[in-house]
Formats: sequence, C-alpha cells, structure tokens
Amino acid sequence: MDVAIRGFGRSPELDMISGLLTLSAALALATPGARTPDAAASDAAASEAPPPETAAPAAPRRPRRGEGPFEAEYLHSLSTNFGKLPFSEVALSYDPIHREVYVTGDGPIRVFNDSGMEIFTFESPELAGAMGIAAMADGDLVALVRRQGGYALLRCTFRGEVIGEIVPRDVPEPYRDLVPGVMRYANRRIYLCDGNAMRILVLDDTGGYVASYDAAEKIESADKRADLGIRGFGVDEEGNLLFTVQPLFRAFVMTPAGEVRGFGTRGSAPGKFNVVGGIARDAAGNYYVADLLKSAILVFDAELRWLKEFGYRGRKPGSLAVPEEIVIGGDKLFVSNRGRRGVSVFHVGVSPTQ
Repeated sequence: MDVAIRGFGRSPELDMISGLLTLSAALALATPGARTPDAAASDAAASEAPPPETAAPAAPRRPRRGEGPFEAEYLHSLSTNFGKLPFSEVALSYDPIHREVYVTGDGPIRVFNDSGMEIFTFESPELAGAMGIAAMADGDLVALVRRQGGYALLRCTFRGEVIGEIVPRDVPEPYRDLVPGVMRYANRRIYLCDGNAMRILVLDDTGGYVASYDAAEKIESADKRADLGIRGFGVDEEGNLLFTVQPLFRAFVMTPAGEVRGFGTRGSAPGKFNVVGGIARDAAGNYYVADLLKSAILVFDAELRWLKEFGYRGRKPGSLAVPEEIVIGGDKLFVSNRGRRGVSVFHVGVSPTQ
C-alpha cells in the first residue's frame, strides 16, 4: 500500500525566525562561560531550593501478555540405542502410572520409557491397523482397531496379548454408528471421537455407556458439520474435552456438563492460528495447540490468554515439521511430526524465579 506524505508550505518570515533562533543557540553554546538569562535564573533557583528527596525505586514492570516465566526446552526425540526413530504422523498416548509413551501408526506398537528410549515393541494380526492404544487403570491396555463398517476395542495385557473385546453397551442413537478415529483414556473412561461426524462417545472401562456429546451442536454449527469436523482431540485430568476445528481457526474446551469455551483467532502473528491440529492441557491448566502451517506449538494459560509459541521449521534441535498430534506427560510435551521427523520431546512449564 502506497502512503503519500504531505508537506505544509512555510513563509519566508518563519524561515527567517527559525534561522535566527538556531544561530542564537549556536552562539550561546560557542561562547566560553556564556550563560543565558534563563539558565542563570534556573541555577539561582536551584541553589535556594531544599535538597531533593531520594526517589523511591521504580516498581517492577508487570509482564505483558506473551511474556513471563513459562518456558519450553527441547530435550530429545524418541529413540532406540541406534538413534532417533524417523516416525511420521503417529498416534501417541501417555501412561501416567508407569511414565511410558505408546506410539502407534508406524509398524509395530512401540513403548518408550521416561527418558525417551524404546523398551518394548509388539504386534499381532488382531492389532493390525490399530489407530490408538492406551494404558488402563488396572494395568491392561485398550486398543482401538478398525473393523469393517466400524471399530472394535480390544483389551490386551501389558505385553500386547489380546485377551478380549470391550463391547459398548446401552449406547444411544446416533452414536451406535460412530466411526472413531481417535481414542483417549482418562479417569477410568474411554473417550472415542468421530472427527467427521463431530461426535464424542464416553464409555467406562468395561464398555458401559457414560455420556455422549455432539460437538457441532455445542458450538452452534450443526448445519455445517460436514464442512467443519474435529481435527485435534484430547481429554484433560478433569475430564474436559479439548478439540480444534480447522475451518474456524479455533480451539474449544468442553466440560463434562457440556459447557463450551472457544479461543483463538486467525492470523500469522504470534498467538494466532493458521491451521490448528492437536490439543492438550497440562496439570497447571496451560493449553497447548499445534499449528501445522506455522510448524509451532502455541501455549495459552488457564484463562485462555496466549503465553508463548515455540518450535518452527528448520533443522535445529527443537525445530518442528508440521506437528499434528500432541500429548502431555507430567512436565513433558510429546509432539508427533510429519516428514519422518519423529516425535519431539520438550520440557514445559514455569521456570525458576530469577
């Protein structure tokens, strides 16, 4: 956009006055010991005035939004003894009891310890095409697998041996025809999200019906369901449902009672969304949202105010490549990248007071 700058005309009289004032000031400065009347009067007044009081120290500046003690530090990528594993677009889940991470969607199901090293792998014909797996409160695992025309929830030992199926019971319409693509487990509940239909089903860990939510209706967009969809889905420790909707450039938090708060605005500036993906929340109440186009993670506090963003494209440690799925595990954030860039692990939280 071109911006025109206008000048105002000056009269010869004004130019002359300005020149004289400039010359007068220059002469006063050039004359040794010369003092102007104003300066002399000022010095005299200062000599008669009482000594000034000691000024109180300035109050510390309150940090602006986006500043503050929150930090994110890259630690490592999930690896074996032979080096970093080149995962791409994998599904993640975290076991808070054993502090282990499960990875599905790239060959066998893999388990990693708290240091990010692979400790176990397993696979079987029944688990082929598993879309997700999670550790349950009793120590068993639950796997979400595709079935013709639907899905199945398989109960497994911690070694991945299938020991039965968790069959949903008493599920109302239209949730009986759910086609979930994402599963979460928290507080002895299994959460199934059908992103295309924008519907979420909650079961107990035996398959009994607990609750269901129509996210499209909750955000008053039921008539646009087919055009929107849920992209990222998570569940926090309090049972709140977290989801993102790409065409709206928004993230949402839904309580178990169905109350919804949305946040985020479209834009490329820090703190704004381009193409939203995964979403998670830590124990301190901070929300994390992946932005695929920025290749960054945006952080918001419990009041949904922007705190920080980090990552970005590149080849430096901690750079990201179209981050999609994210999960929180204690004070660590696990980020699934595309382009065979693996799973990045960050330490996140409040830094010590300086």
